[in-house]
Amino acid sequence: MRYTATVLAALFCICGAVVVVTALTPTGVTPTQTVDTTVPDHLIRTSAVGEVVSSPDRAEIQIGVETENADVQVAQSQNADRMTNVTNAMKALGIPDDHLTTTGYTVTPVYDTGPTPIPLSLGQRKPTTYRVSNTLLVRVDDVARVGAVIDTAVRSDANQVNSIAFLFSEQKSATLRALALAQAVNRTRVDAGTVASALGVRLLDSREVQVDSGAIPIVYDSSTGAGSGAVAPTTPIQPGTLKVTASVQVAWAYA
Repeated sequence: MRYTATVLAALFCICGAVVVVTALTPTGVTPTQTVDTTVPDHLIRTSAVGEVVSSPDRAEIQIGVETENADVQVAQSQNADRMTNVTNAMKALGIPDDHLTTTGYTVTPVYDTGPTPIPLSLGQRKPTTYRVSNTLLVRVDDVARVGAVIDTAVRSDANQVNSIAFLFSEQKSATLRALALAQAVNRTRVDAGTVASALGVRLLDSREVQVDSGAIPIVYDSSTGAGSGAVAPTTPIQPGTLKVTASVQVAWAYA
């Protein structure tokens, strides 16, 4: 009995030691793991928009030729001849082939809408003429030449100027967006610093950043075309300015 009691006492001491060690070991952490206590739990989330305004360096002009004739093939032939003249005139100005793109071509029957002795439905009427329309997109890399391009096109048999779009080239767009992003980030930092100062805490580094999709607005100046001679010798064009915006959301850590 004495031997048994001694053995039980020893076992009890060993079990007690195991309980103490387990209690001192953090739950879920093995001896080879370390706990990072330097990461702060507090964040200040701020958002801001950066804006940069600049003059566009590119333009896209929709130039059209429309012809009409009772014979559809004649209308097509006339349209082809006139658009060929316009295209050749654009190339003579130094506009490369890859800056000239056909964006629309339609052949539309035109019906007489006047009264008839016997009322007819549209399906029973026969076309009186056929209207052929061809649209050419001209990209101009120097906005100062837009007026000259329009005048040349009209003198070369174009009878429609559908729209003018002013925009940025890829290189300038990337440069301006970078400036807008830097401006937005700086604004979020200033706002976060103001909040941290008011709270009496120290601002650390950024932990999360979200950036917008980066869309750039394009301004369109639409106008209607006119026949040859209806446009002044020098058409005044004012490209104005465009705005590039970039929005950023940043989570700043503080301690």
